[in-house]
Amino acid sequence: MPMKFRVSSEYGVLEEIRGGREHHGVDLAMPQGTELHSITSGTVERVVNHGADNIGRGVIVRTDSGELHVYGHMDSVAVHAGERVFPGELLGMSGNTGHSSGPHLHFGLIKDGGFADPTGLIPDLQRYSGEIAGPSILGIKGPAGWVADKVVDHAAEHVAHGAREHIIHWLSEAAGVLVDLSYGIGLIGCSVLIILGALGLRDGYRWSGLVFGAYSLIRLLGGGLSR
Repeated sequence: MPMKFRVSSEYGVLEEIRGGREHHGVDLAMPQGTELHSITSGTVERVVNHGADNIGRGVIVRTDSGELHVYGHMDSVAVHAGERVFPGELLGMSGNTGHSSGPHLHFGLIKDGGFADPTGLIPDLQRYSGEIAGPSILGIKGPAGWVADKVVDHAAEHVAHGAREHIIHWLSEAAGVLVDLSYGIGLIGCSVLIILGALGLRDGYRWSGLVFGAYSLIRLLGGGLSR
């Protein structure tokens, strides 16, 4: 799948920004305010805020298999400790908090009590990470704006569904009216042509047959639409 976000620092590398210490996670460069979503089912173990140190503001999720997923350098958090989360659920927004040289997500994996290489989870991070979260439809920013947009989207979908139901009902009623009109028009038309045929109109009987055939077709198709 295409990589939405560049891997700016791999697991285990030694870089000056960390004082030459080994990197215990992977970094994904992304604009500040990008939606971050859980990549698995689990429970929020902790919500941390180390200020200008370490990963700054972050979320730690304990997965159902017992591993810990660490999301760091976040701008804002949308969950709380003890909350149950599922794949795709919003955790918060990416940022540049803590000991950081630029906006990015630090993602760490703790397994069997120690740090492990989370590189294999990068495709899931790419899949579930959202786009830049600008002001919502209602002008609300941050996680509250995301929730507001979901409410508005749900309401709009409900209204659209109701409108479709009304339109379908109106079309059905209109089809019924047209079918009823076709009965009178067909009957009168056939009667007039038969009379004209009897009075000597050339092809009067043939035209009456065509009108009856057209009327029958309208009844057949219109009856199906009006049901």
